Amino acid sequence: MSTLRFDGQVALVTGVSTFGLGLTYATMLAERGCAVVVNDLGRDWAGNTNEPGTENAVRLITESGGSATGVTGDVVTESARIVAEAVDAFGRLDIVINNAGAGGDFDTQVDVHLHGAHRISEAAWPHLTAAGNGRILNLASNATWGSPAMPGYGAAKGAILALTRTQAIVGAGAGVRSNAILPAAWTRSTANVEAAGFREFMQEHFPPEAVGAFALYLLHRDTALSGEAFTVGGGLVSRVVQAETRGVVAPDPTPESWPSLIDQVMDPSDITISPTMWAQLDAFAHRMGPDVYAQWSAIGISTTVAAKVGS
Repeated sequence: MSTLRFDGQVALVTGVSTFGLGLTYATMLAERGCAVVVNDLGRDWAGNTNEPGTENAVRLITESGGSATGVTGDVVTESARIVAEAVDAFGRLDIVINNAGAGGDFDTQVDVHLHGAHRISEAAWPHLTAAGNGRILNLASNATWGSPAMPGYGAAKGAILALTRTQAIVGAGAGVRSNAILPAAWTRSTANVEAAGFREFMQEHFPPEAVGAFALYLLHRDTALSGEAFTVGGGLVSRVVQAETRGVVAPDPTPESWPSLIDQVMDPSDITISPTMWAQLDAFAHRMGPDVYAQWSAIGISTTVAAKVGS
């Protein structure tokens, strides 16, 4: 098996702290020949100011023979500058890893995790298309299944999945791929979980390098996957999908019709996975019956139609 290399390519990794996933992505890419721009704002998960992780990351990479530079800045308010400095440093940009995260209140969580990922990607988009094979990796979370303590975090990470699919659709014609991972790893954020035994469990079974290994596979120029999401941790990888059951059409759709039909609505034995919003509507109309589907088909909307990624 040949080694997956990144020679001649440049990656921007946001949210590179003193340990955890951001630093792991950066060092692993550099070990395989990629020039790396590391970004950090210099705040801990609670919002307290600390030393940005950029200087330490650059030192570790360069001492190991890699090529790296650091850009300190806020992915929400300074995305254009961060990307511009990344391109200025190495003359191009092939890869963006949207890893920056934050705790705090609802608005802060949505700003950093969702708005930050979008704004960095949007600023990087012209450079990724110019590269001819640009790649984006967005960091989601198993909080998309519900986060009991941080509703803003769960909401933002759920939105990341839709952002990723949209980037993939738009990028298909522009030479840009986008995927998301939902990592389980020993990181700066999981280190804050105070449940007895949790930290030791994560350290033993979920090293960040196991997540980094799959991340690099997704980011390699020969990997064709786009618009996908995966749970990743400890060497295990699973595909994450948004799916619909077959459902049932109520012949008389009144509130009283659903008690006898709800079990069919909930039945998971026959599911549909749709890659775009138009593909979902196409499959939905098809299940409504031939007359409805014929009228829908006559409209002629492509199930892969893309629109501009905008603000």
